Parts: sequence; C-alpha cells; structure tokens
Amino acid sequence: MNSLRHILILTLVSLSAGAARAQTVEEFPLRPPLPANSAPTTEEVIYRHNGYDDRGFNRAIQKVTVPTLTIYRPAKAGRRGAALIVCPGGGYSGLAIDKEGHAMGRYFAERGITVVVLKYRLPDAAATQDGLPYSQQDAFAALQFVRARAKEWGIDAQRVGILGCSAGGHLAGSIGVMGDAAAGTRPDFVALLYPVVCMEGPNAHAGSRKNLLGATPTPARLAEYSLERRARAGLPPFFLVHAKDDTGVPPANSELLAAALKEKGVPAELLIVATGSHGFGLGRDAESGRWKDAFLAWLDRLP
Repeated sequence: MNSLRHILILTLVSLSAGAARAQTVEEFPLRPPLPANSAPTTEEVIYRHNGYDDRGFNRAIQKVTVPTLTIYRPAKAGRRGAALIVCPGGGYSGLAIDKEGHAMGRYFAERGITVVVLKYRLPDAAATQDGLPYSQQDAFAALQFVRARAKEWGIDAQRVGILGCSAGGHLAGSIGVMGDAAAGTRPDFVALLYPVVCMEGPNAHAGSRKNLLGATPTPARLAEYSLERRARAGLPPFFLVHAKDDTGVPPANSELLAAALKEKGVPAELLIVATGSHGFGLGRDAESGRWKDAFLAWLDRLP
C-alpha cells in the first residue's frame, strides 16, 4: 500500500452554522494502475442535466477500470472517530458519483465523520462467473485500506461503517452480510438508502440483478445475493431508509431486510419516509431529507 500515492489533494472551505470549516480532500487509487501494455480503456463520464447536487453536478461514471477512494476528512474529527465508506448507486451499470457520492462526503465530513467515497469497478458476470463480483472485491478492499490508515487519519478502526444508495445499497448490504472480521472486511455498521435487496420475486430490481449476476443466474447465486435471505445473528447493526412512493425499487426491499435482521436479533432501524421517490440522495424534499439527522442520532447511539 505504501506505493499508492495520493493523486489529488484539495482544500475546500465550507460553511456550517455560520463558521468556516476546512475539509481536506484526498484521492487514492484503490488498486495499482493498469500495466502500460494493457489494452487501452476509457472511463466514461455522463453529465446529466437534472437532479443536481449542491455543486450543480449529477454525473454518472461508467466503465471504471481503476477504482479510487476519495477521502473527505473533517476539520475536527467527531462521532468518536467514525468513518464511513460511501457506495454510489446506478443499477450496477454506472455510478451516480455526485448525488450519492461526493455530496455525501462533503455533508458528513462537515459533521465530524471521515468519509470515503468509493468509485468501484462495475460487475462483469462473464469475467467473474461464480466468484466475487468486482464491485464487492473493491468494497472489501476499501474497508481494509481505511482500517490500515486508521491511526494516520485519526479514526477508530472499530467504527468504520459503509453506506450505499440503491444498487450501491445492495453493494453495502452485501458487504455487511459477507464481511469477515478477521480479514478486516466486516463493517462496524451499515446504512442503506432505498437499497436493492431482493434478487427474486416481485420486489427484485431486474436491471441490477442482470448487471450483477448475468442474464441466467443459478438459484444458488440468486440466494447468495438476496440480502434478506442472508440475515443471521452476529451481523453489524443496520440503518435503512426508503420512500413510501419509491416505484423504482419498492420499499418492500428495506422492509423485508429489516424484518429478517430483527428476527435474527440484529439491531436494525428502518425509516420509511412518505415522499422522495427513488434516488433522493441527501433529500429531495424536507420529508426525504430527514433521514440525515435520524442517521446521525442512530450512529451516536451505537456502542
């Protein structure tokens, strides 16, 4: 890891409660760049002209080859040294890197959390077959990367959580149920916003399933990535948020997972907001935006 040098350092100034607070932003490649003799690839960035974040962006990134971590470090660490890895959504076909990534980084860093935005490789079922998808490989590696730098960054290696939106919520949730504490890949808490959970039945998101598992996944593969079927005792605590009017990914996804976790004795808090539909990020209206305070209060209550 020492060979991985940061490729970008910025200092941003944000205003919070009327006072200027500096955030430091650093970007690291999660994996070494491709060898010079590799086949040339070009990452695609699509500028979408609606649903902008706080900076006026709503970019979607496709064809990620080199995954990266963008670190938002607060001016003053709080929340007992908590760190949060953020997984943007995008149906496992792209990453909504601004609304569900960098905007989250800025917001929660202002509130004392070290935030790590993960730009992960997208799944390729033909390449990985029955193995771990690229997206999950990168999320596990991100947890290990952050914990290895806990002392340097002033965070608690036992308070490293993961948050994901939509298909990124499925990614974060899969890490929550598949992580291994001994390997440093088990998150200490999991937060899921309007997540894809089900891989089968009327509540499944067909596009995410196909992009993750291919066109004809086996029953065993479907069961492996149906998060509500992976609930068991000993998992980290979960915080879930879904809008009642979400027609893209039905709220039953969150409801089924929360119920399955509670049945196994896993702490799980479910917030159903009345409005916001799908993809509301930090909040499309006051109702969908109230999850932020609820999440922070929940985080502060964790042991």
